[in-house]
Amino acid sequence: MIERNKMGLLEALDFHKRLQSGEVGEGVEVEYQLYSWGEIYPPFLGDRKNSINARYILRDFPFKLFSSSTPYQTLPQKLCLTFKAPYEERRDTGRVRIGGIFPEEIAKEFAAFLSLITRRRIFVSRQIRYNGLPIEQEVDLYKRLHFQERQKLKEIEPKEVYQLLGNLQAMDRHIANGFILAMRLYHSAVEMMYTEPEFSYLFLVTCLEAISSAVYKDYRPNNEEDFLDSRFPGWRDLVNTSKRKAELKDLLLKNERFTLRKLSKFVNENVPEHFWSETEDDAKPDYLTGIIGSSGQENFLHSDTTIRDWEKIEKESLTRVLRDIYTARSKLIHEGIRLPSSIVVGHFHSVPIEAIEEGPRIPPLLTFERLVSYSMVEFLRKQQEHSKGHTQALTINHGGTSNDI
Repeated sequence: MIERNKMGLLEALDFHKRLQSGEVGEGVEVEYQLYSWGEIYPPFLGDRKNSINARYILRDFPFKLFSSSTPYQTLPQKLCLTFKAPYEERRDTGRVRIGGIFPEEIAKEFAAFLSLITRRRIFVSRQIRYNGLPIEQEVDLYKRLHFQERQKLKEIEPKEVYQLLGNLQAMDRHIANGFILAMRLYHSAVEMMYTEPEFSYLFLVTCLEAISSAVYKDYRPNNEEDFLDSRFPGWRDLVNTSKRKAELKDLLLKNERFTLRKLSKFVNENVPEHFWSETEDDAKPDYLTGIIGSSGQENFLHSDTTIRDWEKIEKESLTRVLRDIYTARSKLIHEGIRLPSSIVVGHFHSVPIEAIEEGPRIPPLLTFERLVSYSMVEFLRKQQEHSKGHTQALTINHGGTSNDI
């Protein structure tokens, strides 16, 4: 029995660990329908379209994932997510206790996790099964409508997915909670990417603020006086004794959160090398263009996924670019100055004329989203060495009956 206000991905992973050790009962097996705007599958040799076996993406608990859509058919792809939810006891205003199974948050946070590591836009549709019984229950009280562009198929390695889940479960819980919050902010950002690109950009900045603040909770700059020089030019001239200088320094630093420095430190330390060397972005919109040849025959071409020069960030200028992004974010919030129209470059078939006239002042939204995703996933991947003892409890048995098709 768990007593808290909200159940989520971390609690589901904890419950699975206790299941493996025999500490708790079986819980309730539930299934949810997810949908993805880019197909995801594990590597498969053979005719994926006509193979049921190829539709198994994740075969074992804590999370099973199966494609109920026929491969290479109309998007969005429909996915069946299966997991075991524990009994939960909630308090209402500290007095009334409500007991039951509340798995919606688990499904939503798993969809956010899957979106983050695949860069495919994946969302929860409805609950479709409860303890083996068919059931249809909408997840959200109100239908959430948002436009999305198609994406290309993405192959994922199941062992890597389970390893990342194990790393998350074994992480220091304060940092893990910060990661979950950042993950949800990322998920909200990609949900509104094609309807509210400015707010999407803002959510991505907030995502980095959330994870970096958790990771560097007690951060202080190496040279505090240099930091104050940059923040409060002329502060040294206000004092004439070393004691007064120390008192003023403490006063100025007392409520300083170093948000930008934490954000920049997190990205610089975790962005993987392949971010700089990639020439293609397979998460870009995938649309078809018809071309009629000289013989009159019509051919179709997929959209170009090349990363253009104006979509790149130079490695040596990363810190400056992050500062520019944060400055633009602050001006949007505090002064009402809109983000440049050029953030939607790469979003659609064409580019708004004002985006061409403005030129890029900060990276396009798709570039920034790729930077955020890569940095967060790399951070999670690095936790593997610290979590070996814990992830042993999440070892997946691939010899189960789920393979017997």
